[in-house]
Amino acid sequence: MPTPALELSGITKRFGPVPAVKGVDLEVPAGEVVALVGENGAGKSTLVRCVARLTQHDGSVRVHGAPLGRTTADVLAQGVGFVWQDLGLCEDLDVVANLFLGRERRKILLDEAAMDGEARALLSQLSVEIPDLRQPAATLSRGQRQMVAIARALVGPVQILVLDEPTASLGVGETRAVFELVRRLRDQGMAILVITHDLDLAFRLATRIAVMREGEIVAQVSPLEVHPEDVVALISGIEIDSMARRQLRRLHSLVDQLSGAEPSASLPLIISAMAAALHQEMLCVHLNTDGPDGQMLRLSAAVGLPEPLLQSSRLLPVGPGGGCVGLAAQTGEVALVEDVRVDPAWDQFRGAAAGTEIRSAWAAPIMGRRGVLGTISGYDTALGAPRADRLELVSLYAGHAASAIERERLLAEVTRRNRILESLRTMLESLAGPDRIEGGLSIALLALCRGLGAEEVAVLRPGDHAGLERVAGTAQSGAAQQAEGSPVSAIRELLAETAGTQARVMSPGVAGAQLQLPDGPAALVAQWADPDAVEADAIELLEDAARSLGLALEREALEQARQEADALRRSQRFQRDLLGRLSHELRTPLTAIHGYASTLQQPDLVWDAESTERFLSAIAAESARMERLVGDLLDSSTIESGLLRLQRHWCDLGLVLDAARACVTDRERVTVGLHDEVDPIWADHDRLEQVFVNLIENGLRHSGPGCAVEVTMRRGAAPQTVEVRVADDGVGIPPSLASRLFSTPSARAQGARGNGLGLIIVRGIVEAHGGAIELAESERGTCFVVTLPTEPPDGTEPDASATDWELIDEARRTVA
Repeated sequence: MPTPALELSGITKRFGPVPAVKGVDLEVPAGEVVALVGENGAGKSTLVRCVARLTQHDGSVRVHGAPLGRTTADVLAQGVGFVWQDLGLCEDLDVVANLFLGRERRKILLDEAAMDGEARALLSQLSVEIPDLRQPAATLSRGQRQMVAIARALVGPVQILVLDEPTASLGVGETRAVFELVRRLRDQGMAILVITHDLDLAFRLATRIAVMREGEIVAQVSPLEVHPEDVVALISGIEIDSMARRQLRRLHSLVDQLSGAEPSASLPLIISAMAAALHQEMLCVHLNTDGPDGQMLRLSAAVGLPEPLLQSSRLLPVGPGGGCVGLAAQTGEVALVEDVRVDPAWDQFRGAAAGTEIRSAWAAPIMGRRGVLGTISGYDTALGAPRADRLELVSLYAGHAASAIERERLLAEVTRRNRILESLRTMLESLAGPDRIEGGLSIALLALCRGLGAEEVAVLRPGDHAGLERVAGTAQSGAAQQAEGSPVSAIRELLAETAGTQARVMSPGVAGAQLQLPDGPAALVAQWADPDAVEADAIELLEDAARSLGLALEREALEQARQEADALRRSQRFQRDLLGRLSHELRTPLTAIHGYASTLQQPDLVWDAESTERFLSAIAAESARMERLVGDLLDSSTIESGLLRLQRHWCDLGLVLDAARACVTDRERVTVGLHDEVDPIWADHDRLEQVFVNLIENGLRHSGPGCAVEVTMRRGAAPQTVEVRVADDGVGIPPSLASRLFSTPSARAQGARGNGLGLIIVRGIVEAHGGAIELAESERGTCFVVTLPTEPPDGTEPDASATDWELIDEARRTVA
């Protein structure tokens, strides 16, 4: 361990019974500044006089390990210099004489030239500017005299400097000069002991602070580890809470508050806590923002600023034009204005701050992960720069502010993304729903309009005469109508560009994106009442929405094409199947008709009347069969195309069943029974007769010889319905055919006769009446159940003509 430059051990001094210094131990290493602080009467000056051998004492003092000289001259010769609080200058002597008083340079007489040159060299080395070295000390300023006193102490090979209240009664500029001089001497390796009441000096210059109270050194602390209030407590001997502990409690409290606060309230909380921690009455925060001329600093929060200064600080440029705030944002380092009266960085605020007590200012950057987010600035009523510990505290709170700002921005970004995703989700749900795109498009555009916060959203495409045609959109608002729509030329330009063009702002308050419709390009255009409301996220959402709409329209077109292709395939398959089955059915009667007609036309044969009648009857029967085939084909086509028209009247269902029984050939094998009395129903008599004729003939044809068909009618299980059961006692229908019985003409038993269209026609007619037909379970044979409504679909009796009423009355009289 190196030997201290100055070492005091057990220094004790008593004035009679009163102890002035009691066993003081103190070391001052080379290249360090030790500040000795304490109240008046604490023994500081007495201790210095002991070191200077102006007062006898007990204990030992060593200089670079050697005992202290016995006289003051010996001490000075050991390289120890002293600057006393009263300076000790001779007011009537000039600067050179004061510097070399008692140490004059001589040859035979005084060597004035040598002393003059040596004085100028010394003052130049200390950066002390005194133009005329021959002027009396009484004419110098207080600061210049302090510099002369320090320079006089350094005449000779001085390695230890003792300063007693070096800045007492000095101005700001003169104090700054003394500080710079002491720092230079320290950096040159000199050991410096400073006796002072000025804690600001101690915290700025000292590497260690020794606190003296009642003649004793009660503590030695580092200025980096304590607060001035802690040193004040040590000086006064009052036990108070440590400033560091209080700051920690404040920070813990702040962290607790931030954890439960909304992100938008975090920054004001931090500024309020920072003002309390720094005892700073005037603080403000500026955040980086994009301005018309580049990056700007916008005022975000302020505490205690005078109104004129507040107004002039609302928007500042980054750089020197923004004062210390702009400089801190530009450099990323703390910017200081120690004296607002002379510092050029304060020029633009000087008028706004006139009449206030602001004397200095500072600004610290708020550093985020990607650089400077903004600045925190403070304004003081005292001259000079803030202490190092205060700047450290500022940096700590600036870190909290950076976290709060980034948290708020992250939340804003997440909220913006969620809003975009929610708008897109609503759009996609509307477009992907069961309705066609024409129905979902308006709902989707309304959701997009809400997500954008726009007045109107519309889909436009090229129209006639260089205009635009509105395909779809939200209801036009007053603001949108007053704006007279969109910039037509800009939209047509957008439509002419290649696919995939990015969305953009086309005029103030209007933005658009290209959209591909199945029949050509279109534009998705949004309009805002406020031109400044068009933000970057709105453009992004508009572009995503255009892409989603394009995909939905493409999906709709593909689905429509698929459905058309499926319908075409089904139609072709049905056509092939139908023609394949009808070809034989049609060919058989045509062959019979052609054969009988050719036989009757033979010129060499003469038929008797009975044969001729037999041939003609056969021709008539085959012609009727052909007519039925053609009728079935036409009915099937009408039902398939949805063009079946019913001639509804009030009709008696019992009469319909009797008429159907009378139409079949083997009517003796058919029985009709009525289990319940049923009122007349609103239906097409002829079509219902066709239904039951087909069902009865189907039962007779497929049940086999000797089998019977039973038709029964009853009230349905549901209100206002009637149920008709047509059952036979034949072999029944295989289960494999039951599911396809009403959907394809190929669903019939092996070897069965007929064209296979009967049941399809039956189902179409029944469903056109609002009813249903199904194959019911039966112990033997086949049972069809037809359920029909008895009243019109709307539940009210429709208007009827006089003829209709006559038919109704007749039907009801017949039933009665």
